[in-house]
Amino acid sequence: MIIIINQLFEIEKKAKDNDLSLFDRNFDRIHSEIEEMGYIINNPLGKKYDERDTSIEASLVGNSTSLTITKVLRPIIFFKEGDQITLVQKGIVIAE
Repeated sequence: MIIIINQLFEIEKKAKDNDLSLFDRNFDRIHSEIEEMGYIINNPLGKKYDERDTSIEASLVGNSTSLTITKVLRPIIFFKEGDQITLVQKGIVIAE
């Protein structure tokens, strides 16, 4: 399932890059089905980078003290079962 989620993430990114909003409803439906299966997909794009966040692996660009996540190569994926949430995949990001 992780491979499918990553492929969906890539397709969605390419659709947004090419301004193809006609697929938005389809992406929303697929995300809803994935969430019903217990997966939580987190795209941290635009968020402030925190070196203490263990759910991401980052490549840092520049030496600023206030870095922002500017590119997401892989989303953060959690799996929720009952009250327990488990990290299944660390996000891979670039922070500048």
